[in-house]
Amino acid sequence: MNHKIYQQLVIGGLIALVLAACSQQTATPSTPLETPIPTVTPEPRSAPNVWFLGTDVGGQTVEALKRTINDQKLPPRDITLSIGEITRPVSFTGVTIDTPATVSAVMAATTGITVTPVLRIDAAAIQSQLLLVQTDVAQAGGVTLIGADERYAARFVGSMPQSFDIAAAEKLVIEAIEQDLTTITIPLTSQDSGMAVSGAVLTEAITTMATRWEGIVGIYVVNLDTDEVVANLNENTVFSGASVMKVPILIHAFTQIKSFDQKQISWMRRMIIDSDNIAANRMLATSMNGEGTESAYQGAQNMNEMFKALGLEHTYQNLPYEAREYLIGTLNYTIKGGPKEEGPAPHTDADPMLRTTPREMSTVFHALYQCGQGNGPFLELYPETMTPERCTEILLLMRENADYTRMIRGLPDDVVVSHKSGWIEDMQADVGIVTTPTNQHYLMAIYVYRPIGADGAYLTDPLASDAISGFARLIHSAFVPSAE
Repeated sequence: MNHKIYQQLVIGGLIALVLAACSQQTATPSTPLETPIPTVTPEPRSAPNVWFLGTDVGGQTVEALKRTINDQKLPPRDITLSIGEITRPVSFTGVTIDTPATVSAVMAATTGITVTPVLRIDAAAIQSQLLLVQTDVAQAGGVTLIGADERYAARFVGSMPQSFDIAAAEKLVIEAIEQDLTTITIPLTSQDSGMAVSGAVLTEAITTMATRWEGIVGIYVVNLDTDEVVANLNENTVFSGASVMKVPILIHAFTQIKSFDQKQISWMRRMIIDSDNIAANRMLATSMNGEGTESAYQGAQNMNEMFKALGLEHTYQNLPYEAREYLIGTLNYTIKGGPKEEGPAPHTDADPMLRTTPREMSTVFHALYQCGQGNGPFLELYPETMTPERCTEILLLMRENADYTRMIRGLPDDVVVSHKSGWIEDMQADVGIVTTPTNQHYLMAIYVYRPIGADGAYLTDPLASDAISGFARLIHSAFVPSAE
């Protein structure tokens, strides 16, 4: 082949290839890159016609709402507190708007809604204001001793200092603020263990009244809700035991006998309700599973061991009632009595065979009350026979005591009293456990002694009753002051 012709063919082929490539590129041109258009999200706004504290906050942004809400100032919440007989209007501060929570509430509201502010309440500020109110309430009470110049008419009158539970009151106030209440009632705290006056003031009043008695007065008062001795006068003076001792006789029988038949129950009822001496002797005998005066004597000796177990030094009964002539005169028993003057002064002419003191007899009654509450020495000393139920049975029987002329005469009708009185020629006494309508509990032992006159005149019931009922009234008013 001619060289020139070959050269032309090669060049022609290359040109064809180039043209083909160009043709291909022209047929499938490349797509240019597109520039994205930015998306704008509108800022959230509250619904139209939404109201907050009288202001239309519809259509506002969150930031605008924050400014609007922060500009609002809440006035103090005026709430009238009713506390017992006292009414106190109080403007409670420490209440502000919780801005984030309120903004959320506005944003969630629909058209036409009025949004109530969400509150932030400063509990410490509420508590501080309630403490000031509590001080005013406490000062509103006041007790005065009246009748101090009269023979046995002294008593405390007025109203008990009041108080209330700050934590409970705080909760009530916060609920009232949240519910937009204007008046709430705050209950007073219980006065179950309180006294209107101090023990020292009561003891002074007792001591003054005792100067009008021509003889010796012995008093012992225990607040059973606190186990506190709140008043005492000659509490360790030895007095004749008299029929007050019939309560220990009953307790002793319960410690020895697990159950009683109807005959024995009738004896114990006559002993406590009617103060029957023969019934008491039968219960002493019953405690030894026996009958008659000699068994009653053994029962008395066994009861003296119970007194010793209780730590009593001057409380004992060495003879059954009305048994001296038979045991000593007929059976020739040798029975030792106490000394003429026993214990600390002042001294009474106490029965040498049957003695106690106001404090020691109160110890017996206190132990009985404790037993009814499920504790105390009787449950420990006699676990097989003494139970709270049996001790309560004794206390209930003592409520049926038919003597209304001594302690009961000085107490209001709305109290409950488990008591036992006693009387002999020169001494009278009444010891009892009192429960008030407000569920206060206290124990008082009242003993009065007057020597038999040169003319042989005995201590009369009216004279002793006036004194015992007067002391009972005075003591009760220290726990529950009366109205003037």
